[in-house]
Amino acid sequence: SSGINAEKQWYQRRVRGWVEDPAPGPNDGVLTTKACYRTSSGSTECNHAMPLLAKNCDGRMRYMYTPYKSGSYYHMCVEEDICAAGNHRVWSGEDWRQAYTSTEGTAYRTDYRKTEVTPYRAWFRFEGVGLDKLVTIQQEYLSCGTQQPAWMDGEHPTEEEGTVERTLYVTTSAKAYTGGSTTIYVRNCGGFYIYNLDFNWRSGSWALCVDTDICTSDVMEINDPNRLKNVWKEVHSSDDSKMKRGWYRFTNGFEKMPEDCPIHHSCGAVNPGYLSQPHPEAGEGIVERTVCFGDDDQCCAASTTVLVRNCGAHYVYRLYPTSSSQKYCVDESITSMCTADHYTELADEWRGETIPYNSVDKHGDHSLTIGWYRFTSYLGRIPEYSVSSQSCGVYYPGYVKDAHPSRHQGTINTHVCFSTDISNENKGCQTARMVNCGSYYLYQLKKTSNWYYGYCVAQDQCSDAINLDQRWRLIINPYVSGQSAAADNSLKKGWYRLAIGHGTMPSYQPDEYYGGQRYPSWMVGDLPDVKDGEVTREVRFADGSKELEIRVMNCGEYYVYRLRPTPGATYVYSIDTDVCEHARDLDEEWRNMFHVEEHEDNLHTDYNKGKDWYQFSTGFRMMAESPPGPQYSCGTKHAAYLNQEHPTVEDGVVLREVCFKEDVDSDIYQGCDTVENVRVKNCGDYYAYQLNPQVKEGAYCVYNRKTSCYPPVVHAKYGELAVVNCTLNSEKDFDPEEVEWTFLDSTTLPDKNLNNIDISDDRLLLNINDIADKNAGVYAFYIASTKTTALVEVILFSAVESSQKYHYASLGAEISLSVTFNVVDSIEREISWKKLPHKSVTGDNYILSEDLSTLTIRSVGQSDFGTYRCTLSFEVEGVSYTKHADIVLKEDEEELEE
Repeated sequence: SSGINAEKQWYQRRVRGWVEDPAPGPNDGVLTTKACYRTSSGSTECNHAMPLLAKNCDGRMRYMYTPYKSGSYYHMCVEEDICAAGNHRVWSGEDWRQAYTSTEGTAYRTDYRKTEVTPYRAWFRFEGVGLDKLVTIQQEYLSCGTQQPAWMDGEHPTEEEGTVERTLYVTTSAKAYTGGSTTIYVRNCGGFYIYNLDFNWRSGSWALCVDTDICTSDVMEINDPNRLKNVWKEVHSSDDSKMKRGWYRFTNGFEKMPEDCPIHHSCGAVNPGYLSQPHPEAGEGIVERTVCFGDDDQCCAASTTVLVRNCGAHYVYRLYPTSSSQKYCVDESITSMCTADHYTELADEWRGETIPYNSVDKHGDHSLTIGWYRFTSYLGRIPEYSVSSQSCGVYYPGYVKDAHPSRHQGTINTHVCFSTDISNENKGCQTARMVNCGSYYLYQLKKTSNWYYGYCVAQDQCSDAINLDQRWRLIINPYVSGQSAAADNSLKKGWYRLAIGHGTMPSYQPDEYYGGQRYPSWMVGDLPDVKDGEVTREVRFADGSKELEIRVMNCGEYYVYRLRPTPGATYVYSIDTDVCEHARDLDEEWRNMFHVEEHEDNLHTDYNKGKDWYQFSTGFRMMAESPPGPQYSCGTKHAAYLNQEHPTVEDGVVLREVCFKEDVDSDIYQGCDTVENVRVKNCGDYYAYQLNPQVKEGAYCVYNRKTSCYPPVVHAKYGELAVVNCTLNSEKDFDPEEVEWTFLDSTTLPDKNLNNIDISDDRLLLNINDIADKNAGVYAFYIASTKTTALVEVILFSAVESSQKYHYASLGAEISLSVTFNVVDSIEREISWKKLPHKSVTGDNYILSEDLSTLTIRSVGQSDFGTYRCTLSFEVEGVSYTKHADIVLKEDEEELEE
């Protein structure tokens, strides 16, 4: 007998031997090898080796060897076919051995010394019992007809593998599957398996378990409604810490464990359990799976391993006792509670969020029993935002802290919190649940702590919104000290419609002291579309230090805002408006830039008229864009005019500068004495100006409109062509010879000194060619018979100008100083830069752009601070011009502070 085929020869009170090497083939000749002996049951080593010769004689083996001790207990074994009938024992009819069966009573079966005589070892097989093979799945204590069931660890071998060694385990208690173990040998005989075991290895009530189909076995059934996934812990709380270990089948719900993470406190437990992997397919047999137990922070805070079998129409699970607070879940529909018999309807009208608390007719939810509820009044849902105390018909109204779930989310956990005063929120919070049932929501609620508390129901944001229509809220209105109505720190939380002006909050940061108070509001973010529903936005105030979260909704024709009290009495919610609609009229005829007051005692002023939006309702309805000439023009001592071009309609509200002239008799080219920053908007037929008159004895000038020449104001570069076209808005005929064109109220056109001006034959068209300094000024168009006059002003852009007068830079920084040249490209020019008084800008630290319009200082040093001048020289119609622009570079103020 050679190798494993002789099973290392069982120790049977005599020392048995085997051939160390495999038997030779018919053509291998004589094999020189050794005879080995097993000297104890615990040893498989080759002991007492003796020389041995072996030869294969056409399939029959011949050996030559010398026995270890002649006449002693040492003998060589002869191999036999243990699969053949008669060479192993057959145990049949022992149905009590079937796996997955519970042992009844205390008359335990045992396999101790199953074979009758020493050494209690034999080859055997099962017949007519279950699947006729040992079970390879752990068996429970008190099963298989015995007290301590034995099961084999590892798979059965294939025929090719021959005889293999496996471990046999015994479940010795309700908690120990591997309380004892020994070696067992297994062989696949084609149609059955045979086993060899020492039945004397363990005494007591133990027995071998034979495998059977778990799907047809008598497993334990669980039909516990408090195990279903949608059962809230607040309704019923338990765990599986005392569950009996074993095989189970769930017979309610979907009859299987969920494969997704239940929310915290589901399944009637603190830590609900679910399969973290898919269930097996029908043909996979028994498989291992992980059960995860979730908590409030994570889905798999703890886990355990279970066994699962797909039985086609149902699943079976081998489950184990859990830790405290853990429980195995049973899956069910995420909307199982949405059927009418699972919830209670609450139709109370007093729950509406705008319904005030009534101290006589008190309401509350302190007697509510725990369960699922549907609100059928108003919008049928609890607000997602805090509401003011003493609303919703109760003293402390309740709202949910989380957004309502979508349809596919199913049930979610939330908290209901209560508002205990006008600004207090998130008080007395208690757990609750919400589910989306499609056309309505359900809430699993508990009773409140006392009658002061109640659950609120949201009302229609659009139809039930409260109007805010106080005129002082308009963002153009200046704050008036002592106006007590202008305060929102006591505003009740709720939905409001801004019912005047544009009906919306400003989307830009407003000035302080406007919109009715010191700090008016503005909203960050776009207004929502109708399809967006309620959206969250941020409100800020003019001082920039306070922020509030609000909600906004588009109602189609208007917007509504969910507002709360502001941080203080000086903070208010403002309403945007079109300044064109609310600008105050300035209709005085003396504002005409050609009106010159003869007596100083009759001068006018706009000083302290008040910061506000204004419009001019006389003349061109626009502020003059150039300084008037004579002293006391515009009927004032300090005539004010716009120092920049008016905006287009598309520009919206823009910043501009207003200049006030000195009180001297000077020409129209006089510069600014005092500058006021203003805002301007083009309203189509007129302009609106946000003015804040602070110059004593100063007033704003306007163009006086008497005809219709277009454009009324010409802005031109040096060398350009300007065309002015006048029309007569009169049914009267006129003779072109009647038309008079004059320049600066003194020069009649044509004039030899203005030989670059052409007038059409009908005298209605004025062409100014190659514009230069001599052409800047006001042109008057006059027809005596119709008594119509039109004024046109020609304004030359500065030949060289900087959009930014002052620049600030840190030491070592790079900075660029730029100018614009307002001379037509066809004119030759010379351009130079210097730092005043006469420092040239040469060297590696200074870079000039290709068109010489930008000077870049690569690294600013202390000596680089000062005034830089860009000088432009050119000719127009033989006249030479030299113009310049100055730019001041200063050191950054923050560095100076340091």
